[in-house]
Amino acid sequence: MKKNPMAPAKNENPAYHHGNLRRVLIDTALEIISEQGAETLSLRQIAKIARVSHSAPYRHFKDKNAILAEVAREGFDMMLRQTEERIARSRGNELEHFAICGLSYIDFALNYPSHYRVMFGTRSEKSYFSDEFTPESTPSFQLLQDKIRICQEKGLLKAGVLQEMTLAAWSIVHGFAMLRIDQHIPDRGMDENTLKELKRSVVMTLYFGLRPE
Repeated sequence: MKKNPMAPAKNENPAYHHGNLRRVLIDTALEIISEQGAETLSLRQIAKIARVSHSAPYRHFKDKNAILAEVAREGFDMMLRQTEERIARSRGNELEHFAICGLSYIDFALNYPSHYRVMFGTRSEKSYFSDEFTPESTPSFQLLQDKIRICQEKGLLKAGVLQEMTLAAWSIVHGFAMLRIDQHIPDRGMDENTLKELKRSVVMTLYFGLRPE
């Protein structure tokens, strides 16, 4: 029987030949980041684990920074979509929408820690970050800022410099998310209901700091 020249080689990932390589590369990068962090990531390592040729990743990503940028971009898109969906399902007022922004942010971080670590990784001159990844430029930050502005206009939150208040709100939920991801707030004694109440407490503490005097 003649060998099919289009058939994948032994031990080679079939996705290499079926148009799914880009997705496989991203998922493999996320797997490596989850286990080892982003610092040691390389396209060669991704290719090896994904069972494709060493040159295959370069068809989609020119270097490590390119795939990290794609992971970050995907994460920001996912976080925004999930937040908008929760707001759309909510029957509450603008203050509830403000709370949803904080809760959704925390939930995304805890459910997708590999994405999250890349989204808010260390910045340097040689990093994958560009102007589109500054907090003020991300759609999620803009959404939070819009909700705070609307709450201010309706007297639901105190008056103040919008940019400063948004950064303060972001810092609180980001800090909690990182503490939880890094196990500084451990799983011990933390069932689903306890975690839910703790997240709500964080958001309520944020509100008490921003409520009208």
